[in-house]
Amino acid sequence: MTFSTVRISLLAALLAGLGLGACGDDDGTEDAASTGAEAPPEFPEKDWEAEASSLLTGPEWYRHAVGYEIFVRSFQDSDGDGIGDFPGLTSRLDYLRELGVDVIWLMPVMPTPFVDSGYDVADYEGINPDYGTLADFEAFVAAAHERGIRVVMDLVLNHTSDEHAWFQESRADRENPKADWYVWSDTPSSPDNGCGTQNPVFGSSAWELDEARGQYYFHRFYAGQPDLNYRNPEVVERTLDVARFWLDRGVDGFRCDVIGLLHESATECELLPETKDYIRQLRAVTEEYDDRVLVAEPSDLTDASPYFGDGGDMFHMAFNFAYGYFWGVYFAGQTATSVEITLGNSLARNPPGAQEALVIGSHDVRRAYTAGLGDDSAQLRAAVIQLTAKGTPFLYYGEELALRPGEQQIVDLRDAQRTPMLWSGDAGYGFTSGSPWLAFGAEAEATHLEAQRGVQGSMYEAYRALLALRRGRAVWGTGDAEVLTVDTDAVFAMRRSDAFMSYLVTVNLGDEPVTASVDAPAIGSAPAGLVFGEGELVTAGDTAKATLPGKGAAIFRLR
Repeated sequence: MTFSTVRISLLAALLAGLGLGACGDDDGTEDAASTGAEAPPEFPEKDWEAEASSLLTGPEWYRHAVGYEIFVRSFQDSDGDGIGDFPGLTSRLDYLRELGVDVIWLMPVMPTPFVDSGYDVADYEGINPDYGTLADFEAFVAAAHERGIRVVMDLVLNHTSDEHAWFQESRADRENPKADWYVWSDTPSSPDNGCGTQNPVFGSSAWELDEARGQYYFHRFYAGQPDLNYRNPEVVERTLDVARFWLDRGVDGFRCDVIGLLHESATECELLPETKDYIRQLRAVTEEYDDRVLVAEPSDLTDASPYFGDGGDMFHMAFNFAYGYFWGVYFAGQTATSVEITLGNSLARNPPGAQEALVIGSHDVRRAYTAGLGDDSAQLRAAVIQLTAKGTPFLYYGEELALRPGEQQIVDLRDAQRTPMLWSGDAGYGFTSGSPWLAFGAEAEATHLEAQRGVQGSMYEAYRALLALRRGRAVWGTGDAEVLTVDTDAVFAMRRSDAFMSYLVTVNLGDEPVTASVDAPAIGSAPAGLVFGEGELVTAGDTAKATLPGKGAAIFRLR
């Protein structure tokens, strides 16, 4: 699988220069003369692996990390039952280390009736038996830590499953100790809950009649996911204890699912002052431990800045969905303006200390390949921006292989992007020796790992090269970021710089080759080195001219 439209002419040289040994001589000594390429300018270098070790140590580690979201059920089956599990995941940690992953985000792994793929938690302090035991989980965390990989868990606090013991007790009658742990009403509405007059995310009514109790309970999602009542201080304390339970077992933090919806009022649904107070309490809990982090899933898809508080009292990171969920629309329009506005707005709005989590796909939206309208080059160009913008990137499992969507639906339409990982061309694609719980995605025979590993121009090798370019270089995580003015709508340009080094990132969203003038006085006139993609940069005075192929991308080192 090669990219005829994104001609990564320097990929072999880049991989060799970074010591990855995927192309050229094993010792990475292939020189410019042997490739016919002009020798690049020489820049001061460091021991990048040592730099990475330093940057990824201490409380600021997350600013320099690369994240990887995993659906355990679909990653690696170890026992032939067709369902991924923790022993299987543990066996693949070396792959993640090789790829360049520093932190794993696990989708929910707790016991569940699986009404919402695990986001309906039936026991906050257990492990889904499909995935193994608590001992298996603890062994996985220990094995990840041995490899320098941290683990962040999905923490679903807004609601539980209706099979959770708390809800079973609450629904029994109106007088039991947990009677007020959920949101109940005598009618399918509440004067204190304006969100209750709205339709839920799934279904037609946000209120469900419980025959046993003779009242309605509130749910923002499926009827099997009743909302907890955070006006009850016992709920607050008990859920904070849940966080401590997992932190005690070594997890490095939490991705907090729909965290802005804990409280509702007569007129507001998201991030009320009471919700912010809870988040600050949760932040305080993480600070009882060393080097732990909180990642927010904002309900507002256009502006995550309120989730950071003052930059140091709420979330360490929050997802930028304005780019992550809509980049496919921007690329389809072949104009960089929307990308410029989206990333520029984020930089302007976020408080000091804020760190965005950057995605181009997830379990909730179409796979990146699909969002790019089935164009591999679109996904790769979107990834170039994701992996070089200011923030912490999170890859969705299989994204590095450009996995295609599936067609089978077991839970809901989102199963299309939750198909099993593809490891090899063997029966079961290396995922299972049995029948997979969900059918594999399209074009599996061409997109598995072994079909791409070591193949110049493959999506896997492109991702590996980009992650290697990030590794140990503080500029990507904490350096200055500036979206630059360009004289053509088709080209996105961004400068990343710190005291040691500077890069220019250029992406052509159009189909045709282009030469774009970039307004960048600080670039200077020194020769620039092409470190990824294909293109040419000519600097003169206060401008630079970048020449890119159609559907092309290039990253230049400036100093």
